[in-house]
Amino acid sequence: MREYLTRLKGSVRRNLENRRLFGNAALLRFFTPRVREYRWPMRGVGPVTVRVDGSDVGTLKQVFVKREYDLGVANAAAARATAAYARICASGRRPVIVDAGANIGAASLWFHRLYPDAAIVAIEPEPDNARILRANLAPLPHATVLEAAIAGESGHVAVRDGATGWDVTTRRSATGGITAITMAEALATVSDGTPFIAKIDIEGFESDLFAGDCSWIDAMTMIIVEPHDWMHPGQHTSAGFQREMGRRNFELFINGENLMYIAI
Repeated sequence: MREYLTRLKGSVRRNLENRRLFGNAALLRFFTPRVREYRWPMRGVGPVTVRVDGSDVGTLKQVFVKREYDLGVANAAAARATAAYARICASGRRPVIVDAGANIGAASLWFHRLYPDAAIVAIEPEPDNARILRANLAPLPHATVLEAAIAGESGHVAVRDGATGWDVTTRRSATGGITAITMAEALATVSDGTPFIAKIDIEGFESDLFAGDCSWIDAMTMIIVEPHDWMHPGQHTSAGFQREMGRRNFELFINGENLMYIAI
């Protein structure tokens, strides 16, 4: 009985959180149980497409409830990012935010709220995630969705789906598959752009990304990386970015699962 009450309490808490995030529309799934995908109005953001099965709602909570990309408006590092954004805009260029491992676009939506004139290049290799991503970023005026993987060198990768939408992993493929692009190629999709933020959550493939040409790092104001050594023990997937970031003049902050590097 105690275990049942604990589960019930957890379920009620999660559904109240969902209602705060999406309004009463979040409760529709109880009345339409056969519908597995919804277009829900999200407060302060607009309509967001989510799949009820899987991790979509949890991903949005990480970003908009736990605020895992939030430096805090009073933080000096946040002030530096805001000042850099203003300088780029004043120069007549467009700040470019690369969302590598974009999933359904939660981070892209978060950064669009903070930096509405920035161009967002959202990169996602898994086809169904990319489909939801396109729907969620369609209303944004300067957003590009690339169904691809980010990598240290261009080529192809094989994609392995996980149990949920977030745990998709990639590996190099010599026989074709999903296109892999470099950070330079992603940035080049914005003709009038200046690099601003790179958010990197690619489930361990950061080992490949940071093994290639890393000169793009020097142009960024902010780089956010979620490390995945815990997912790939013994493979040292974070070694490359630790090495590259350690030799540069960035300040490090930690928020939730993310390492947030701000140029000094």
